Amino acid sequence: MRALVAALALVCAGARAEYPDKPLHLLLTFAGGGQADILARLVTDKMRESLGQPVIVEPKPGAGGNLAMEASAKAPPDGYTLVFGTPAVAINGALYKKLGYDPLRDLVPLSLAAWGPYIAYVSGALPVNSVADLISYARSKPGALNYASVGVGSGTHLATVLFTLAANVQMSHVPYKGIQQAAPDLASGEVHLTFNAYGPLAPFVQTGKIKMLATTAPRRIKQLPDLPAIAETLPGFEAAGWYGFFTTAGTPRPVLERLNAAIVKAVNAPDVNGRIEAMSLVPAPQSLDEAQRFVQAEALKWTRAVKASGAVAE
Repeated sequence: MRALVAALALVCAGARAEYPDKPLHLLLTFAGGGQADILARLVTDKMRESLGQPVIVEPKPGAGGNLAMEASAKAPPDGYTLVFGTPAVAINGALYKKLGYDPLRDLVPLSLAAWGPYIAYVSGALPVNSVADLISYARSKPGALNYASVGVGSGTHLATVLFTLAANVQMSHVPYKGIQQAAPDLASGEVHLTFNAYGPLAPFVQTGKIKMLATTAPRRIKQLPDLPAIAETLPGFEAAGWYGFFTTAGTPRPVLERLNAAIVKAVNAPDVNGRIEAMSLVPAPQSLDEAQRFVQAEALKWTRAVKASGAVAE
């Protein structure tokens, strides 16, 4: 009997040692071609060196990221199906009335790849030049100011909700289909504030029609060292966007550890690290335990924002 148990143990150990013995698949929660797609391919290309297998990237956009996340959540728990998650992992359970899966229960975080702050932009017509100015001005005109987002329940919407709560100010929400539609109204002064990434509004900033006040990062970032963090005015404020790897809950711990090690090594590689920073993102590899704690904290934060906003998605 002991010989049989030992033989089975050797077989199991051998099976684990063989992982992975075929290509992996990484599902994207968004369409291909954008910054997040580039980041995902940058990291997965480097992961091949550690895993000895390619990671095939497959865009699967739709339903606020739920199509890709649900597909990964319902895949076999063997480490061959991953999903490249965003704050939607922490948001959607609170935002959507009905889901066929639980993002926090059915997905397990492996590690972040990178995070990037939003930037608080105001119309050039608004007589404010700092976060403190904005808060003072908004408090003097309760409900008179509004803010744009790229959709109800989006990160740009909920990050601004967190700001209004932290600053104790009242503003009205004006959702748009995208930042391209919101930008002209912000430049003209029809809307007063938006939170978004750096690139899309740069031309308006250069002409002075839109002003950058601060970032939502917990501290100043290397790429924009002269731009304050909102946390310098509102201590503890942070509402950054992020990109991270997740897989199916129930995947064996040795497989999770192998994946985590490959992701961390890839993100820390000097060539990958440098390209991430060139994208105005902050490389952020984590241990498995750090990733789990991070996502749990994010869920608490974004659930609070969803409830405060009253946002609901079908």
